[in-house]
Amino acid sequence: MSPKGLLITFEGIDGSGKTTQASRLAAAIGPGRAILTKEPGGTPVGKTLRSMLLDPDLKIDPKAELLLFLADRAQHVQTLIRPHLEDGSIVIVDRFIDATVAYQGFGLGHPLELIASIHQRILEGLLPDRTFLFDIDPQNARDRISRRGDPKTSVENRSEEFFQRVRNGYLQTAEDHPGRFRVIDALLPQDEIAGIILADLQSLEAGMGQERSLKGKMS
Repeated sequence: MSPKGLLITFEGIDGSGKTTQASRLAAAIGPGRAILTKEPGGTPVGKTLRSMLLDPDLKIDPKAELLLFLADRAQHVQTLIRPHLEDGSIVIVDRFIDATVAYQGFGLGHPLELIASIHQRILEGLLPDRTFLFDIDPQNARDRISRRGDPKTSVENRSEEFFQRVRNGYLQTAEDHPGRFRVIDALLPQDEIAGIILADLQSLEAGMGQERSLKGKMS
């Protein structure tokens, strides 16, 4: 559980719509209480790492890729996430620990025990209070990405088989941690998804016995 504040993470394969919903939640809560950030790239150091990790022209070794993502997370937790949680903010993160398990663990085959061990040192007991997993078939996700018309990143260029492994990894992780995860059908209408998320967080806060309110509606 997060100290004082709430740590809310959004997960899913590329094209699942998680980024849109993370932004909507932050807007609904308001800038006075919500901190919206992402991985990789939530800090100045992270921005440099993100440009490397997503550059389709760079051929990064899978072991180096794993360590770069974890370096970004270590900097992110220590310099942004933990300080804001200590201040009582609701920190909303677009991708966090479960992304590394799904992408670098299930997707690329790095040992899950290794990832867990490094996370233990980085997080020092910090875990999300709620994780929203946006589940979508890789082909539907790929179609969404194509409709954007943006150049694909190094990760988005990977095979459909890779993203199926990632999706399976996410679903397995959610099954292993049912108290933390909420799995959402990413093909539902955006307004319906937004309503599900807001209602769940209101219930979460009530269940934690905290005098907080998530005011405003998703717009």
